[in-house]
Amino acid sequence: MKGNIFTDIAATVEAGRKIREARKAGADAVQIKPIRIMPFKALSLGFLDIMEGCSAWNLGRETYQAAKEVFDSLPEKTKRDLAPTPERPGEWVERARFWQNLLKPALPPKMYHAVMVKFISWYTHCLRRRKGAEV
Repeated sequence: MKGNIFTDIAATVEAGRKIREARKAGADAVQIKPIRIMPFKALSLGFLDIMEGCSAWNLGRETYQAAKEVFDSLPEKTKRDLAPTPERPGEWVERARFWQNLLKPALPPKMYHAVMVKFISWYTHCLRRRKGAEV
């Protein structure tokens, strides 16, 4: 909101009017709190914001980029749904199947295999850690 001297004066008069009304209503003290309006932009999740993206990072630039392109094609809601780590054991299997169905038609066979092995080995690592096993 742009302001000038006249809008500042009008805002000051309005604040003074509200203070007088509060005092008439019995308020002992009136506090003036500054308010700042901050711009907000909804952020989109990137591939490195999910655990699969971090896992794929170590597979080489070409493989990472191919998996990232598949992720980038997903709707925003699906991307947000992938951000939290699965809680129940069955969710890990569902997540692996989700990636299988998504990546198999999009990647060459060797690349697909490398990515899925990496993802599943990371899922296994996470489950072992949660169960308290030595890693």
